[in-house]
Amino acid sequence: MDPSMQQGLGLFQLTLDLKGFFAVLALSTARIYAAMLVMPATNDMLLYGRTRGGLVLVLGAFVAWGQPNELLHSLTAVDMAVLVLKEGVIGMLIGFAVGTVFWVAESVGMLIDNQTGYNNIQQTNPLSGQQSTPVGNLLSQLAIVGFYMLGGMLVFIGLLFDSYEWWPLTGVMPSWPVLMERFLPTEVTNYAETVLKIAGPVIVILMLIDLGIGLLGKAAEKLEPNSLAQPIKGATTMLLLVLLVGVFFQQVRPQLTMRPVAERIKRLLSPAASPPASPRSPAVPHG
Repeated sequence: MDPSMQQGLGLFQLTLDLKGFFAVLALSTARIYAAMLVMPATNDMLLYGRTRGGLVLVLGAFVAWGQPNELLHSLTAVDMAVLVLKEGVIGMLIGFAVGTVFWVAESVGMLIDNQTGYNNIQQTNPLSGQQSTPVGNLLSQLAIVGFYMLGGMLVFIGLLFDSYEWWPLTGVMPSWPVLMERFLPTEVTNYAETVLKIAGPVIVILMLIDLGIGLLGKAAEKLEPNSLAQPIKGATTMLLLVLLVGVFFQQVRPQLTMRPVAERIKRLLSPAASPPASPRSPAVPHG
C-alpha cells in the first residue's frame, strides 16, 4: 500500500479514536459535573466556571481512559441521551447526599437567628447567592472551611471514582421507587436529626429567656422588661455560639470527612437498587 495512503488511513483511524474518546469523556463528566454543581462546597459561587470545568474534565479523563474501546459501538443517539440523563441524576443524588452537612450548618444558624429575633436581618450568602441570616452564613462558611481542611475534598473525589464501580457508565436506569425509598427517608431523617441535635440546646435556652422575661413582665409591668429581651437574647446567643462552634464541629466532623457519606452512597447505589443489568452493557475494567 502506498505510504501516503497508509498515513491517511492512520490519521483517519486516529480521528475516529479521538472522536470516540471525547464522546466517552462527555459521558464520563456528566456525573461529576452534576455532583459538583449541587454540592455547596464546589458550586458555581465558590468554584467559578472555568476552574470547575477544568477540574471536571481532568477527573472525567481518568474515568474515560478506563472504559473499553467498544463502549459506544452498540449505543444509539437515544441511548446516549438516556445515559447522560441517568448520569446527571446519579450525580445530583451524590451531590445532595454530600451537601447535606452544609445545609445542616446553615439551618442551625437560621433557627438560632429566628429564635433570637434576628431573622429579619437578611444577608446574601456569598457561597450560595441566596438570602440567609448572620449566624447561618457563619456556620455555613465554617463547615466549608472544615470540609477542605479535614481532607473532605480528597474523599469526595475518591467517592466519585468509586461510584463508577458501584454503578457503571452503561448500567441500566435505576429502579426509581427502590432508589427513592432508600434515599429520601434516610437523608431527610439525618438532616432533621442533626439540625435539632445541634440547635436544640440553644433554642431551649432562648425560649427559657423569653419565658422568664414574660413572667417578669406580668409581675412588674412598670419595669417594661420586654424591651430588654432582645439585648439579653443577643448577648446570650453570642456566648452560646462560642460553645456551639466546638460542638458543631464535633458533631459534623465525620460527615465533613465524607466517610460515613461514602458508606451511605455505596448502599444507595448497590446493585439491589437496580434491575438486572442489560446483556449489552459492557463491564467497567478495574485497575
